[in-house]
Amino acid sequence: MKFDSANIRLSASDLSNHLVCRHLTSLDLDVANGERGAPSWNSPDAWVLQQRGMEHENAYLEHLKAQGIDVVDLRKIEHDSTAQKESIRAMQEGAEAIAQATLVNDRWFGRTDVLRRVERASRLGGWSYEVYDCKLARETKASTILQLSLYSELLEAVQGVLPESMYVVPPGETLHAEQYRVLDYAAYYRYVKSRLETAVTENGRDRATYPEPISHCEVCRWRPDCDAVRRNDDHLSLVAGISRLQRKQLGNWDTMTVAELARFPLPIRERPDHGSRDSYVRVREQARVQVAGREERRPVHEILEITDEHGLSRLPEPSAGDIFFDLEGDPFVGLSGREYLFGAVLAGAEGPKYEYRWALTPADEKAAFQWFVETVMDRWTRHPSMHIYHFAPYEPSALKRLMGRYGVCEDEIDRMLRANLLIDLHMVVKRSVRASVEQYSLKALEVFHGFQRKVPLEDAGHAMRQMQHGLEMARGHEVDESVREAILLYNADDCFSTSSLRDWLESERLKLESAGQHLPRPAISGGAAPEAVSERQQQSAALGESLLRNIPADPEERSNEEAARWLLANLLDWHRRESKADWWEYFRLKDLTDEELLDERSAISGLEFVSTIEVSRKIPTDRYRFEKQETDVRAGDVLSQRGEKIGEVVAIDIAARTIDIKKMKKTAEVHPTSAFVDARGPNNDVLADALFRLGSWVNTNSVDSSGPYRAVRDLLLRRAPRLL
Repeated sequence: MKFDSANIRLSASDLSNHLVCRHLTSLDLDVANGERGAPSWNSPDAWVLQQRGMEHENAYLEHLKAQGIDVVDLRKIEHDSTAQKESIRAMQEGAEAIAQATLVNDRWFGRTDVLRRVERASRLGGWSYEVYDCKLARETKASTILQLSLYSELLEAVQGVLPESMYVVPPGETLHAEQYRVLDYAAYYRYVKSRLETAVTENGRDRATYPEPISHCEVCRWRPDCDAVRRNDDHLSLVAGISRLQRKQLGNWDTMTVAELARFPLPIRERPDHGSRDSYVRVREQARVQVAGREERRPVHEILEITDEHGLSRLPEPSAGDIFFDLEGDPFVGLSGREYLFGAVLAGAEGPKYEYRWALTPADEKAAFQWFVETVMDRWTRHPSMHIYHFAPYEPSALKRLMGRYGVCEDEIDRMLRANLLIDLHMVVKRSVRASVEQYSLKALEVFHGFQRKVPLEDAGHAMRQMQHGLEMARGHEVDESVREAILLYNADDCFSTSSLRDWLESERLKLESAGQHLPRPAISGGAAPEAVSERQQQSAALGESLLRNIPADPEERSNEEAARWLLANLLDWHRRESKADWWEYFRLKDLTDEELLDERSAISGLEFVSTIEVSRKIPTDRYRFEKQETDVRAGDVLSQRGEKIGEVVAIDIAARTIDIKKMKKTAEVHPTSAFVDARGPNNDVLADALFRLGSWVNTNSVDSSGPYRAVRDLLLRRAPRLL
């Protein structure tokens, strides 16, 4: 956003910024008008993202050149007017591709990554252009679509016709462009564009904006300024766990600050427009404890009311084999991210011991993953009651990803998950303690159990950024040893802090038990698979091993028949492997509370029975209202609650916030307060058995012998169908 010849010039970045935060537009507008200075703070990750973006764009241009496409490169032209003239000239001359073309129309300005010629007539001649944007994100965002829509409109002003399509080039080996139809997004684009144009007019500037906290704050240059405003105002966003909808509702109730919320009268008599009364009682009590901590100038906490879902009931008995686990990872390394440091504190008779493995390369990552799993299995054998403690759900998700990525330790990870070996202390805390903190993070809770870190968080953050930047630029081994040492200390601090937090929670549990309160412990399980599954696995493994005998490891050295046997061997257990992810997700969701399901897109929460709208053969279809939330639940989905199947979604109206569920006989009278999508597929034993029969026949004969299964064996051999 710039002031240019009595006008505010707007760019694609201004458009996407306005989409995420209107207050950001107001602040940038003040800078453009000279009413305030730009902040000096910039995201420490900005430069590396810019560098990686340039490398991605370079890779795509080289990809085009390798296909024989001539590229007019305008990237070195800095002056906007010169760049615009050269861009138009290249388009008029019919260049096949143009890098960093500059497009201007009225107050709007844009520089596209790549324009590519298509054979569609325009005022330029028998050709026109479409826009390609190189993005590092693996999923296309709304802001990207808006930018492409703007570039397409600016192109229309030059060539006289609106491009039919626009393209995003995500990172990857193939650099395959994703196609989007321009007219599909035109109405949405015009709406956001007109909203921004109104905001920068004199009338629009009279509309006050406020720095509501959003995810974009993490990378915004105005973050320190906005945070200072919120703290000065004692803004409700400082209450741990409060949602934007709750803040809006409290504003309607003339409650604008944390202090006012702490004094909000209970019980809540007025029905809220958004959410349940209980959810407002929760945030009111959270505010009360936070204000108490402020006024008393000390950490304040209290144990939540004991219920069946109380967090301390999920705390296993401490064991001499317990492990306290933490990963350091970077999702932007390569195409799939990297867990670059595995750290664990191992309990023992001689005191806790910290062990770690670096993983700067894919081979290192695989080895570190196997080391950790082997460590767990060895200790589990010697200490059957041991558990792995971590904070927040990142570590279990990472273990599943690594298992799938490298195809190793599958049975071990499966056993760990079935046995509930991994204990998330974040969930335990949220369900057991109300504390005077603004967020329930591992660091924020350390004041309650007196943990002292060896490395300051600011120093650790700086070191981790250096490591991540090095890994993202494929220079991880060049990172200074002092940086590694700081990260090791930070990771060890996290592991020891997790151990200290567990001990503190255990002490709180013992206090309750001493006061006569009974709290159950989770059951100990060996995590063994059902006998039928285990037997099938063993049979498939034995047959697969036989099929793979004497087949070269290098795919280039295999004959067609060997390649077919290798593929068949790896297909034998495919159905069981593929269904695992659905089962893992099912078991995760069934243990979540109504409040936790509110944040899950594959669930729907805050259900309130309205009426029975139809009864067929004594099976009702019931209508429920639900709280405002983001949900992917749709008609045809099967819903479960606490592991019990409820019924099938007949219809859902997101605008009216109603859902119609066709029940089953046993759930006809059950009215759930929340439910999640049961994505487990149908029983696939018949398909798995068919593959096993095929594998057994091929193992006895050969993949190209005469006999049965000819069509499927031809498919494995990559032959055309034998048509009559």
